[in-house]
Amino acid sequence: MIVWVMPDAGDKSKETYNAFLSLFRKENPQINVSMRVFTRNVLWRRMFTIKNPTHEEEVPDVIQIPHYWTALLVREGVAENLSQLDPGLSLTSCVKALKNHCYKPGTKDIYSYPWWFDISALHYREDHLKLVTNHPEKDLSTWEGFLKICAALRERFQNVPGYYPVQNSDWRGSLSMRSALPCVWGRGVDLLTADFKRTSVATKAFKEGIRDYINLALENYMPILRERGSLGTMVSGQASLMISRKQGVGTFDARRGIPVRTLPVPSTGDTRAAYLSGMNLFVNVRSQHKKEALSFIKFCARPEVQAYLARTLEVFPAFEDAVELFVLSSPSKRLRAYENILPLAKTLPNLTITGTIMEILKRILAVCATQIVEGRFTQASLDRELDLAAKEIEYLLSIYEG
Repeated sequence: MIVWVMPDAGDKSKETYNAFLSLFRKENPQINVSMRVFTRNVLWRRMFTIKNPTHEEEVPDVIQIPHYWTALLVREGVAENLSQLDPGLSLTSCVKALKNHCYKPGTKDIYSYPWWFDISALHYREDHLKLVTNHPEKDLSTWEGFLKICAALRERFQNVPGYYPVQNSDWRGSLSMRSALPCVWGRGVDLLTADFKRTSVATKAFKEGIRDYINLALENYMPILRERGSLGTMVSGQASLMISRKQGVGTFDARRGIPVRTLPVPSTGDTRAAYLSGMNLFVNVRSQHKKEALSFIKFCARPEVQAYLARTLEVFPAFEDAVELFVLSSPSKRLRAYENILPLAKTLPNLTITGTIMEILKRILAVCATQIVEGRFTQASLDRELDLAAKEIEYLLSIYEG
């Protein structure tokens, strides 16, 4: 049995997942299982070829996907109906925000199963913020206050080489649409209208939300497109703030002398939101080991296994009982802060074209990052790209979701 996963543990992903597999092998020595690690971009491309692989390509049995890919894989005929493999399979104890992303739209047939999730939050160095404000939580509750804090921090640490107020959490060091989403939602708009018939990408509010996030790079508060090894971090003292979906337990809490606090992402408008990103597992319809694949998925859903992987990856379990076990067993007191963040959670819709929408917007932000670095970014160029994207998205909506 072959499992495809993403590098969620960075350069330690293979080591981390091999340790995870050893737990499964102890209980299932009769199942020969191995893992392959692919980036999200590679997996996205392979999703369109695994249905008809060449004789030279391996056929994976279980594949990790972002929560919003399920509908597309059902339409492509790639995902196996898990409810047919096991009619007793249930999502009763699944975290509520993740449930709808497991079904074939319009049915209660389960085609992917929740594995874990992460959620965006703001982390800040308490010792740094004390130097510029007496009310960090109040000042960091709004995006305007957040930017003022960034300006004050830059002034305070102007003599520290390589310092930026905000650490870039994107692994590419670029502008991330997933990081921009809370800014967009804060403006009161979503990717699509409530009826999923139109997109909001060309609206004034959506453009303002994107600009809120881009301002971090435009104002030189957050580094982009730089060699990651040359940039400072919160741990090194060369950054003070970070918006990230990772909890930072191993990064911050395990290092004494670095007092870090966690808050909801600052609001850009009247709405406060956090991006909850789920990771699911599905069984390849072409798998020759579906019974074993289902056993693996059920193993991954057990509370103690969920809690183990959540600690390892610094994410959250996908099931309510496992979340409670995970939080109570964690040595990190900061995890309690997520009790105020989880109610703000928003997810991307489980639609056929959601993955394509995110690819379109990712491409636009990548162009913006290059333009900013080269000093030729303009709001007009961003607006023009978003207007064109809106037309492309509405065309796709008319074809696939109409």
